[in-house]
Amino acid sequence: MIYLSKLLTERKEKNRNGYEVSSVSVSEGVINQIEYLGRSFAASDTSKYNVVRYGDIVYTKSPTGNFPYGIIKQSFQKHPVAVSPLYGVYEPYSNEAGCFLHYYFLSSIVTTNYLSPLIQKGAKNTINISNQTFLNNIVPYPKEEVGIIPIAALLRNVQIKLNIERLSLVLLEQQKIYLLRGMFI
Repeated sequence: MIYLSKLLTERKEKNRNGYEVSSVSVSEGVINQIEYLGRSFAASDTSKYNVVRYGDIVYTKSPTGNFPYGIIKQSFQKHPVAVSPLYGVYEPYSNEAGCFLHYYFLSSIVTTNYLSPLIQKGAKNTINISNQTFLNNIVPYPKEEVGIIPIAALLRNVQIKLNIERLSLVLLEQQKIYLLRGMFI
């Protein structure tokens, strides 16, 4: 077990370069706000928004779906993006650490169990947690740094396999529709 503060550091970079604004979703992770939501919900001045770089971990601090205390996702955006100043943005100390944490926090139960001792509920059920407090709980992690390398590689490979299988399913469904149309001509 290790404190999250040993694996992540807060990225305090502000959006002075006018990067595009992104949101974070349970299913899509860090994604362009206009592409995902159909419009921008950003303020006219986004210079105080947080910058997210490839591999960063983002914590949303707002309840969504089965995640009553918010979601934690890794950014796979190739270029820097901006997110709401309400989000916590953290740089992992290694690619493998970021990969492990991304998959670890995919579970709503794991995420809720991690966050519940840290959260202070405010008026109207608002979630009060500072960016530094977010780092003050423990997660399972190999004692030796070399132990995380094969774990991260396995997680990435399983995700690649899942993506291939999903694509295969879509193609088979399209083939089925095509073949059924041909049967009844």
